[in-house]
Amino acid sequence: MHQTRLLLYIITGLLLLLLPRLLPAEEGWRKAAEGADKQIVVYTRSVEGSPLKAFRGVTRVKATLGSLVNLVKDADAFPEWMYNAKSAKILVQISDTERFVYTTQKSPWPVTDRDMVVYSKLEQDPDTRQVTINLEARPREYPEQEGYVRVPAMIGKWQFTPIGDGFVEIVFEARVNPGGRIPNMLANAFVIDNPLETLSGLKEMIQKPKYRDAGDNLIIEP
Repeated sequence: MHQTRLLLYIITGLLLLLLPRLLPAEEGWRKAAEGADKQIVVYTRSVEGSPLKAFRGVTRVKATLGSLVNLVKDADAFPEWMYNAKSAKILVQISDTERFVYTTQKSPWPVTDRDMVVYSKLEQDPDTRQVTINLEARPREYPEQEGYVRVPAMIGKWQFTPIGDGFVEIVFEARVNPGGRIPNMLANAFVIDNPLETLSGLKEMIQKPKYRDAGDNLIIEP
């Protein structure tokens, strides 16, 4: 009996020690905004050493995983739905799941337009079918371009989680160091407007037959 209790205490203690390590990515998020139809919710959290908060936008759509992956892979169409995107092109297609993409973004006057080189890697959980596309800025992978400030650091992800009845929960998350100087008012607006407008654009684009009826050979549907 005493040995059983001792074992339970040890297990409980280990779980308490591990809990902060298991949940770091979920800590500190605070609801900051939501779309007009309340179908998109934006959360933010502070980033140590950065004046710009990280953001997480969450919504859900009725779509297949393959159609969503197909949309996010279509770099040429980024300006049609991503926040302030001017242009995008694939620099290197490393494999079916990894690539480098170069994008340019409009900035409101008097801020200089930004550009960014993004490495992405797609993964799918074999059990839950959840799809994650991890994103990371790699500024040195492409020469700097005149008229743009290169974004020096960014880490983020797209995450598509099937939730039943044909619906998928979408998470768009990032923390960005935009480089250069940006007024606080614009910086604060960026972490709200970016996920709100990007997810709103995605919800509209995914209804187009080009994406709605498309699949992806790499993706296993639930």
